[in-house]
Amino acid sequence: MTDIFLGAIIFAIWSVSLFYGKAIGLSMLLYIVPITLFILHIIEKRNNDINKNAKFLMIPIVLLSSTYFIYNNLFFNGLNTLIIPTLIVLMILGLFKEKFEINLNIFAKLFKVFFKPFDNIGEALKKSRKIFNQKENTNIDLEKRKNVKRVIKALIITIPVVFVIVCLLSSADQIFGNVFGNIIDNIFELIRGIQFSTVTEITILIIFAFFYLLGFFYYISSKYEIDNKEKIDKKKDSFTIKMILGALNVIYLIFCYIQIKSLFMRQTNLNYAEYARQGFFQLMIVSLINLYTILLAKKREMQDETKNKYIKIMSLAMVIFTFIILISAAYRMYLYESAYGYTFLRLLVYCILFTEAVMLIPTILYIINKKINLPIVYFSIVISVYICMNFANFENIIAKRNVDRYLQTGKIDLLYLEMDTGTDAIKQIVRILDANENEVGIKPETRRYLQEMYLDLESEEMDIRDFNLSKILAKKKISERLEEIGGLMDY
Repeated sequence: MTDIFLGAIIFAIWSVSLFYGKAIGLSMLLYIVPITLFILHIIEKRNNDINKNAKFLMIPIVLLSSTYFIYNNLFFNGLNTLIIPTLIVLMILGLFKEKFEINLNIFAKLFKVFFKPFDNIGEALKKSRKIFNQKENTNIDLEKRKNVKRVIKALIITIPVVFVIVCLLSSADQIFGNVFGNIIDNIFELIRGIQFSTVTEITILIIFAFFYLLGFFYYISSKYEIDNKEKIDKKKDSFTIKMILGALNVIYLIFCYIQIKSLFMRQTNLNYAEYARQGFFQLMIVSLINLYTILLAKKREMQDETKNKYIKIMSLAMVIFTFIILISAAYRMYLYESAYGYTFLRLLVYCILFTEAVMLIPTILYIINKKINLPIVYFSIVISVYICMNFANFENIIAKRNVDRYLQTGKIDLLYLEMDTGTDAIKQIVRILDANENEVGIKPETRRYLQEMYLDLESEEMDIRDFNLSKILAKKKISERLEEIGGLMDY
């Protein structure tokens, strides 16, 4: 218990020291790596029989943590604050040989690991008292402590209740309100006037972090009850799922025929950019529903070979239709962005569609041979693509495509680049200054934006905690480019 108590203190102080009042940069890696290793230590120390393969999740955890100091993408930085803790919890569940399945139960397990520590704080504190080897209290000391607890408990309950009642009565009766109104107003003014000092804020944060980490470490180190008994599903009627498969495949057959004729063969008078404008998100959702339907059909598959054969054929047909739907969604997105430019969301759609397309391969294998561990394969594909997305430098790709489009067509949404991209895109944005003036005002506006970005970066005080390579390289690139065209200007 000593290591858990000391670990909670150290990591509480370490977390506040790294993150308080600073942007997240190298600090994420400096925090995630040691705390993950500590979690592995306390689990391995108390459990001999663990699944060591779960340790491989350390790879995506470390890789995603490192993106905070390499890139400066606000979307991935925000999303990774959820993804990284989720991966750590999945690693913990994997170490205890929890069966990983794609269903609502996995979310329940995740929430349990995140919030269960609050229930364990009291027990962890009781266990921690043994560390200090306190002598047994006399009966008098115990009686005093009981009395103090009674008083504190009474005050905690009584004061809020009295305050609420007085407020209600003051609003209900004018005379009563005149008597107590000034008192209540003074109390509210006092509360509003309280300003926490920096030391007080840091102390509160450290205490909160300590209690949570103590409960968390105690929870994962205590005897973890695992219930991996597979529930034997009763044989269910497959008529409903067979009807769903048949009906959907008929609908998809008609839909795919229309797609091939109107979208791919262009046998229509519609404007293709407008035609594609409403479609890719809907089709992306449809493809996800199809994947779920296929998995459900396979699960409900009965042992009779004739019935198996029908479900397999219908499931394989749905996979083919799903692939056509994915191509249609991607092509719609291509037409749309060719007409209206490139954005983060549109590039994200491509990545999701690609991920779904790759997931169709193990889905086919699953339909043919159900020995494949589909949840693990799906998870591996999704996390691999997600890591690649983090390291692909989305903002640089978006800016490059938009600048290339500007050089070719003279059209550019400079406001989008200024508002929705950051330092990762600077390398491409400076290219606008080298281009011919295709649109009046683009070059001066670009120079003004780069200069403001440079001044912001110049004024930012960076240390090892919020160290960010993207900001450093952007500052250097802007400085070099501004010097070439005459330095800073007054606006």
